[in-house]
Amino acid sequence: MTIYLQHKAVADTIHCVAAEKGHVKLSPRGGGHSYAAYSLSGQVVIDSSQMRTITFDDTKQQATVQFGQTLGPLALVLGQRGYALPHGTCSGVGISGHSLGGGWGFTSRKWGWLLDHGSIRTLGPMSTGEDAELWWALRGAGSNNFGIVTSFTYALEVAPPTVVNYGMRFATNKDCVHVLLALQELGGLDANDDPNGFPPELGGQLIIMGRRVNDASVCQFTGQYLGSKYNYTTVIDRLLAKLSSRGVKPLEPEESYIREFHTWNLALTDLMGPLEASSVPLPYYAQSLLDNGRPNYTFDEADSIINALQTAIGIEGTSSHMSFDLNGPGSRTNLDPATGDMSFIHRRSLFLTQVYSVQFPGFENVTARAVALDKIRAVIDTMKQTSPDSDWHAYQNYIDPYLISFGRAYYGFNLDRLKLLKRALDPHTVLDFPQGLAHA
Repeated sequence: MTIYLQHKAVADTIHCVAAEKGHVKLSPRGGGHSYAAYSLSGQVVIDSSQMRTITFDDTKQQATVQFGQTLGPLALVLGQRGYALPHGTCSGVGISGHSLGGGWGFTSRKWGWLLDHGSIRTLGPMSTGEDAELWWALRGAGSNNFGIVTSFTYALEVAPPTVVNYGMRFATNKDCVHVLLALQELGGLDANDDPNGFPPELGGQLIIMGRRVNDASVCQFTGQYLGSKYNYTTVIDRLLAKLSSRGVKPLEPEESYIREFHTWNLALTDLMGPLEASSVPLPYYAQSLLDNGRPNYTFDEADSIINALQTAIGIEGTSSHMSFDLNGPGSRTNLDPATGDMSFIHRRSLFLTQVYSVQFPGFENVTARAVALDKIRAVIDTMKQTSPDSDWHAYQNYIDPYLISFGRAYYGFNLDRLKLLKRALDPHTVLDFPQGLAHA
């Protein structure tokens, strides 16, 4: 592993490794948050941790960020200058993979994916001429397939003056089934056309933890609202009224909260923890699923999904949960990007779903790992069985090393075009990892 301080050194290394014509493989390491540790899969690893410079162009409302930067420190610096971006809630996640593969956060319903805000400064203008195809491919499939992006220029959002962080917990599996169905109904409405829909200012996810011994709750709906507590209450009452009509209400007050902030960085710290905190190594495994925009879960189907997760709780010492990240027709995530066509395909789903298992057994514990893996697979399989002919996809930023046909799952109808470009630009597969395009 080599630590780099400047773009030229990275470029020189790529040229040297490429001279071996595929006999030596190369991989970059960003924030080190890779779900499958693929950032360490190359014989030569480019460590970006010392390339973290952030520069601003306030006239254009842009920031240029080197590829070793992580989300928490970036958010801190942006917030201090009155800016913001849509992104996840783990401070130690690297901006590079997050940006190239999507980048979802609670503000994405209002601001879109992080990928929609970025251009690739060090590779020059990509939108015209012979570079147009590469520019298209990098935005969605850019992680260690075509090159190493050493800095990104982001179009910034103005940090909101008032923000609400919220969370409400529910007591039983049956209650959580009703919450999922209510979110499906309301989230499936475009607030621009139907006043009962959720406006894009409301971002949220339903986290289903399952029932453990002495637990007071089974699930939590949590997120951020870009606006005042008063306006948040007006919006969330649509959900609470629908649940109340079905005999469901959140646990009060110990298990639920509404917190209003007038400083963006305080809101983010409340949500993410210390913004400059480093990542803590943790063994985990995850699978993801994106629906076609209309999952249409019935009560029995939603109940079977939650029961499948319940069966996985505590298996082989793991701690598992699942999240339904809300997108939908009123969400900016589902609109065509203003920055032009790209290989990223995930613009239809109502929910971006993840099943996440912490303390997952290591490779040395073959039997325990197989048992735990089967339980996690069963949750995703149960979801797919609700609509077996539907066009399900997986999210490349939640990379799954056991996923069959991963290329189609991540890139859909764009896979063949991406593979053709990969063969043209990297014929010896110098840039490589187990789920790279050369293996799709």
